[in-house]
Amino acid sequence: MKKNLLLIALCLALSSISAQTKPVRIIIPQKPTESEHYAAKQLQTLLQKGGLETHIHTRNDDTPQSGSIYVGTCPFVNTDGYRNNAYAMLGDGNFFVLSGKGEKGTLYAVYDFLERYCGYRLFTPEALETKELHSFSIPTDTALNIAPAFDYREVLYFYPNNSQLYTDWHRLNNRADLNRDWGMFVHTFKNLIPHERYFDSHPEWFSMRNGQRVRDGQLCLANPYVLDTLCRNLQKMVDQNPQAKIWSVSNNDNYNVCQCSECLKLDSLYGGPTGTLLHFVNQVARRFPDKTISTLAYQFTRQAPQGLKVHPDSNVNIMFCSIECGRELPLETNPAESAFCNDMRNWQKISDNIFMWDYIVQFRNFWDPFPNLHVLQPNLRFFRDHGVKMMFEQATGEKNITSWMDIRCYLTAKLLWNPDLDADSILNDFCNGYYGIAGPYVKSIIDTMTSIVATSGQRLNIYGFAIDACEGYLAPKYMDQYRKMMALAYAAATDSIIHQRLRFFELSLDFATVELAAGGAFYEELFPEGDKLDKVRQMYSMLNRMVDDLNRFGVSQMMEMGISPDQYRELIARYIEKTFSYSNSYFRPVELRKPPTEPYTNEGGQDLTDGAGGILDYRYYWLGFYGDTLDAVISLGATDTVKHISMDFYFYPLSWIFLPQQIDYYISNDKKNWRLVGHHTPENPEILATPMIKTFNTDLDKPTKASYLRVVAIPLPQIPLWHRATGQPAWIFTDEIIVN
Repeated sequence: MKKNLLLIALCLALSSISAQTKPVRIIIPQKPTESEHYAAKQLQTLLQKGGLETHIHTRNDDTPQSGSIYVGTCPFVNTDGYRNNAYAMLGDGNFFVLSGKGEKGTLYAVYDFLERYCGYRLFTPEALETKELHSFSIPTDTALNIAPAFDYREVLYFYPNNSQLYTDWHRLNNRADLNRDWGMFVHTFKNLIPHERYFDSHPEWFSMRNGQRVRDGQLCLANPYVLDTLCRNLQKMVDQNPQAKIWSVSNNDNYNVCQCSECLKLDSLYGGPTGTLLHFVNQVARRFPDKTISTLAYQFTRQAPQGLKVHPDSNVNIMFCSIECGRELPLETNPAESAFCNDMRNWQKISDNIFMWDYIVQFRNFWDPFPNLHVLQPNLRFFRDHGVKMMFEQATGEKNITSWMDIRCYLTAKLLWNPDLDADSILNDFCNGYYGIAGPYVKSIIDTMTSIVATSGQRLNIYGFAIDACEGYLAPKYMDQYRKMMALAYAAATDSIIHQRLRFFELSLDFATVELAAGGAFYEELFPEGDKLDKVRQMYSMLNRMVDDLNRFGVSQMMEMGISPDQYRELIARYIEKTFSYSNSYFRPVELRKPPTEPYTNEGGQDLTDGAGGILDYRYYWLGFYGDTLDAVISLGATDTVKHISMDFYFYPLSWIFLPQQIDYYISNDKKNWRLVGHHTPENPEILATPMIKTFNTDLDKPTKASYLRVVAIPLPQIPLWHRATGQPAWIFTDEIIVN
């Protein structure tokens, strides 16, 4: 600090600022570190892009050189007391100092200098905005000590994991940093005690649920052999990767906590399942005193132990997760999230080592507009103010290119470093710089959406669908406004690059339009022109253009569970074909011999012949039967001709939805004498989290007259052994019966 004060005094005594007419001297230490040398080279390269002549010199003495920028360690500033990767920016108009702590501190100072004093911006890895610097002057009266709000700052998006320049410029961490420091990262019970290896010989080591041990659950933390075996296996992993500092010992990604009598006793003793987990993890941490053992405050362990009966040991890290929370309002002012905020406060009382796992995108539909930008800043402030040291913002992954990625990643990165920045100013800066003269129109769309979300009272869910907002920010009247704004944006911008950026933004509106139409919401308003056939053609045209552009932009996934753009096109095309093609069964009376299960009853039996096919959202236009048989009789008419029968069934084991074990099609002319004309025995693959729609076709040998069609679909007797809900009844879902 004394050296800093001496420097300020020296700066004030030097001559006033003047435009640089000589080359800028970049001065580095006599023995620069690799990172200091790289920082100096980056400064030189980027200043030269602005038209400045620059030269790198080695510092020879402690006399400040006029017209120089000092990069790295120098006698004018002492960073010994700084936090890791914090930095100083000091100068008076004659010389300037950029010096930081740790591996990246000086490099961060360089990029901050270029933004703050040169007007440079890195909007995306391909969009570096530089400025002409012919009249550049070294800044005056500067004495800044700059430190991050969080020691670890990761946005799990494509850009930070595919551009080191982007990562460093925005002072982020990425997967490479995490993989260097972490030996294992979350949901690790399955790795430490894999059921494939141990379940058959030691089922008592695994969760008891409904009176039986399950493979795909948690561990029985009351069993002492589980602790010993887990620690032995962990030790082997540590021996293979001794440089890793943090090892996760944490619950698997399901709710199947052990309910055996011994675990229930521990729950009572330690304040619930979280206390039992923390008691177990503390024992692991004591066997690895030189490592940090991380565990999850997630779902059934989100709450701190009741009565705070157990505290984490000093080398235990708490990874606190916000997966259940809505994003329509800031957490601290959202009445629906008061329990979450109380949990955060309770964890702060017993731990000063909290890793926050937050979620900032819509995972079920990567390309749906997700207007949550207004909550990013207040939520980050809340986390900072409640003791969070490490911040992980989960987006759409390191390989996926998704909607609003450019805007959301930029804003989140800025706020991760300093949550007190003006978020709206950052957005204006981005939109005006990235979209040029079209920026205000894009900003207007964002502002309209976020305003509606913030005032509507409707939940903004990270596992939501476009149709959830069909009466809110995606209502037809607003969609019309957005389209008009986009038209003005295209008209204002003449640059082809800007047009491509606008098209990338517009794709989220196309996706929402297709989803809303396929979900049956306001179809007429979304495609107002022409007759029914014209509307179908318009929808096909939008779908095909959207998918072609998604492929052109390099999009690989449409949702967290998979689904490529081309697969999405096939799904929507199937929906259009089912919905708008003729079927002998359309609008025919249906008798359900067994009712569907609430809440998935929709229109009852008529849902099977109403001409509205289902998409990858089983809440709409699908009938659900929980552990019960679908037995439906369709009245075809006096003597309709039947040649082809088709039905779709939904498959999504994560939600306990399986294909039937048997599907039979019958025809009759009197509803008494039935002839079997189709028989299917579907296979249910061991795939947990990938939704699918499976079609089961039957073609009769020849056209046959029939007055009635009967469909019988029998569910699995119970959920299979490999599944975390083994032994429970299985759901079956179907949508439309096609008869031709």
